[in-house]
Amino acid sequence: MQSYTSNDILEFDGELLTNLCDGDCAIITYPNELHGMKTGKGGNTVGAHNEMGREAELVVRVIKGSPDDKRLNSQLIKWKDRADDFVPSSAVFTKVIVVDGGITNEVTTLKFGLPVKCVETKENVEGDTEQCISSYHYRFGDSLRALA
Repeated sequence: MQSYTSNDILEFDGELLTNLCDGDCAIITYPNELHGMKTGKGGNTVGAHNEMGREAELVVRVIKGSPDDKRLNSQLIKWKDRADDFVPSSAVFTKVIVVDGGITNEVTTLKFGLPVKCVETKENVEGDTEQCISSYHYRFGDSLRALA
């Protein structure tokens, strides 16, 4: 079996992000488990759904000063300022995978996203390219992964 990826798509609040940077420009992680489980005396086990397991975290790395950086920063400022027109974010990440010549799309849909922290910045005189990157951290209340 052979597989490779190409032409991934990241849509944020209904608009394509096109000013992505080098390396890992978008990462979705899941900070919580889907269930709680305890095993007691005699091997009796109980389990329960953990609704926090639905949460996803997205880190997006864009080129500092780009149109995407300005748009994401504007959303972050609205959240910090408790602006009346702030609307939680949504995102759709489509990973295009070619497996043995056939295309599969891994589509992850994220809903109700809020900024987690401010964008960090630095100065470096040794050519560190990270000073040209703005990293945005979001936490989403729900996520769904589908393969099509």
